[in-house]
This record gives sequence, C-alpha cells and structure tokens, in this order.
Amino acid sequence: MSAVGDAGYPAGHAAGRLLGSFWSALRLFVGWFSIAIGILNLLVELDRGGSGDGAYLAFHIMLVIGGVLLVSFTTVGAGAGVAGYCAGGAVLAGGMILSGVRAFDAACCMTAYAARHGYPFTFAARDAGRWHLDGPHLLADLLFWGYAGLIVLVAVASVRRAVRRTAPRDDGPGSDRA
Repeated sequence: MSAVGDAGYPAGHAAGRLLGSFWSALRLFVGWFSIAIGILNLLVELDRGGSGDGAYLAFHIMLVIGGVLLVSFTTVGAGAGVAGYCAGGAVLAGGMILSGVRAFDAACCMTAYAARHGYPFTFAARDAGRWHLDGPHLLADLLFWGYAGLIVLVAVASVRRAVRRTAPRDDGPGSDRA
C-alpha cells in the first residue's frame, strides 16, 4: 500500500475516496515541500559560513522534521486518538499565545518597532501605542508551532500504541489463555 492509502472508504463510495485522496495528496505535497525548503535553506545557511540566527535555524529544522512526519503520517500518527489531537492542538495554541505575549529581541523582522512579539519570526510589533501585524510571518509561526504540535501528536500516538501492545488482553470468561 502507498502512503496515500485507501482513506478507509468502502469500494462504492467514490466521493469519499476522492476526498480522502485529495487530503492525502495535499498532506504529501505540503510534507515534501517542507522537506525541500527546509533542507535547501539549511544548506544555504551552512554555505554562508556564519553562525546564523537561532530562530531561523530552528524554523528550518522544524520544517524538515514536520515534513518527514507529514509524509509518513499514515503510519507514524495512526492511533493518536482524542488525547493526541488535543495535546498537539494545545502545543500549537500555547506556542502561539506564549510567543505572542512575550516580547523578543529577534534578529529578524520589524526591527523599526520597539517591542516585537512572536517566535521564531516576529509577527506582531508595537511602538508608542501603534501595533502592526505581519501576515506572512504569522503564517510561518503557525506552521512552526503546528509542526511542534504534530511532533507531540506523534509522540502520544507512539505511547498509545506501545501501551496497547503491552496491555494484557482479556478474552472473557472461560478463555483458554494461560
């Protein structure tokens, strides 16, 4: 079976299979795109020879890791359950809120403003009562924290699978299990 899979729809449901195929194709496209952009930008940073901005490096390392997880999501993230999705969503929301509340002195983005908010990229800034919101950096931060949440989701799924494998099975009364 391919990474796209059969999306879990019976043979007679063409619309469901088409929608499942669309989401699988989108997931694979975004995953491979993230891997390619992340590796390309990390290689460019290595070629420059400088120490680089830590937030810039963290963002592109997260792109590669998140892309790999998206490409392999059908096997890696299977069985996350409600707990996994809630934990991943909490990391996404918590990361965005906490990085938006605290002011950072980042090397990148909106340096003309006195207080800059957001990690890894500044997406909100203020100066003398005037606020500015940067949409592309906001989307980049959402992607970063979304991938961080995906890592947590995959970790929860792995723990749940390990617990299910090691949990004793109860075959009911009169079972022949010793």
